[in-house]
Formats: sequence, structure tokens, C-alpha cells
Amino acid sequence: MSDQKIQNVLCHQKKHSNMSENTLDLKPSTDEIDLIDLLAIFFKNKVKIFFITIFFVIVSALICYKLPEKWTSKAIITYIDDNQLQPFELLSYKLKLFDISLNFDQKNLLSLFIQLFNSNVLKEKYLVNTSYFQKLIKDHPENRNQFMLDIIKNIHIEYSKSNKENDFKGYVFYTLSYSADTAKDAQNLLNGYINYISAIFDEKLNNKITNKINIKKSVLSFIIDNKGMSINDDVNLPMAKLQLEKLQSIKLSDIKIIPFEYLQKPNEPVKKDSPQSAFIILLSGMAGLMVSMFYVLVQHYLSQRNKP
Repeated sequence: MSDQKIQNVLCHQKKHSNMSENTLDLKPSTDEIDLIDLLAIFFKNKVKIFFITIFFVIVSALICYKLPEKWTSKAIITYIDDNQLQPFELLSYKLKLFDISLNFDQKNLLSLFIQLFNSNVLKEKYLVNTSYFQKLIKDHPENRNQFMLDIIKNIHIEYSKSNKENDFKGYVFYTLSYSADTAKDAQNLLNGYINYISAIFDEKLNNKITNKINIKKSVLSFIIDNKGMSINDDVNLPMAKLQLEKLQSIKLSDIKIIPFEYLQKPNEPVKKDSPQSAFIILLSGMAGLMVSMFYVLVQHYLSQRNKP
């Protein structure tokens, strides 16, 4: 009798164990069925999903098409080398014989150029006569000042040591940049502005040197006119005449000082800064896909709920 009870208990435990295993195996089966049903819903509504996604892509493409493009041309400049500075050093040496000091070196020359380049007054004087600016205000002359402010903001200069991402910390250079609606306009405007500032730099430098020479000439002329009478007893009449003659022979027009050396001339950009059309369209497509799938699921849920 006891053996029969034992067999019954074992049989009951085995049956209970099999039921537990079946119960445990049911969950993955249920998940698999849910996933298949989900895919079936998406497949059944694939046309809706496709057209909603395409709608998002087309709208984003139209927005990108309407947005103004931005292209940036860049130039990199640094100090001139000793060979380029030789004509200026020779002039400085000649003028020192007449007690005229210029006190200019590579750093001073480039610093003066950067100072002029950063001038908003000079930016406006240059831009107002460009065909690019005239084209902008042609249809909206009332917005002239706003257009000018926007264009001036697009002219930038960056010092190498102030850029934390610069890999050449020990090397000094400046990055000049200009942004415009087209790649060619950006390049032409930057190149034109650099040439414009270079011409003003040359004019200012020559005027400064000329003023110092003219002051010395005036002193020598005073000595000669007063027949050698001067506060400085070391200067006599023949020496004054000789110095004046030598000063008059110096021609500044023969000396052309370029305040910088190009590491990179103004380039024509090959990649626009904005809008990033491909990236925007891709994100819009992904957003459209998710929205369409959510819409299909909600629609399916509501239809199932309304069924009797």
C-alpha cells in the first residue's frame, strides 16, 4: 500500500513539473507571437508608413532649399620673413643717419595690418562699393543698414594662440574668414578686402615715414635759410645742405612693404557651412518613420478596441 502511495506522489510531482515547464515555455512563445503580430501590422500598413515618411522628407527638403546658404572662405597669414623685410630695414638704416627712427619689425607690421583689418569703419567703406552689397540692397534699399551690419558680422579673424583646438601652439598665425551666400562671393570678398586693407596699410605707413622725413627737411631748411644758425652747434651749413640733398633723393615709392606672408590664400570653399541638407533630410526621414509607425499602432489599437 505504501508503494502505491509513493508512486502516486511521484506521478503527481512529474505532472506538476511538466505543467510548470509548459508554463515557462509559454512566455517566449507569447513574445514571439506579439513581435510577429507587430510586424504584420506594419507590413499591412506599409503604404501609410511609406507616404508619411516621404512627406517628412519632402517637407524638410523644401525647407532646406528655401534656407539661405552659407559658404566661408578662409586665408591664413603670419609674419613676413627676414628676406621680405630687407627693403624696409635698408630704409630704416638710411634714415637713422639723419636721426630718423622708424621702430618697426615683423610683429609691429602685422599688428598694424590686423588692427586695420578689424576696423568696422573700413569694413563698411569697402563693402558699400562691392557688387555683392549692391545686389543685396537692390530690391530692399530700406534695409541697407541691416544688410551692412549682417555682412560686417561675417568678417572674422582668429588668433592661433586663442584657439584651444589649434595643434600648432608654438606657431603664430591669423585665420581671416568671410562668409557669403555663394562660395565664389565668399572668396572674392575676402580676397578683395585683404587687398583693400593692404593698400590702406601701405598708404598709412608711407605717410608716417613721409611725415618724419618732412619734419627733418623742415629743420634742415630752417638751418640753411638762417645761414647755419641753429640751437645744435654740431650742425653746420654745408652738412645741413648735404643732408637735405640726401633726404630729397630718398623715394618711398620704390619700397613696397607687405605686412604679412600667406600660409593659405583665400580659398574657394567646397563645402557649405549651412544648411546641412543631407543631415536634416536624414533626421526628418527617421522622424517621419517613427511618427508613421506610432500612428499605425494607435490606429490599430483603436480599431481593435471598437470591435464588439
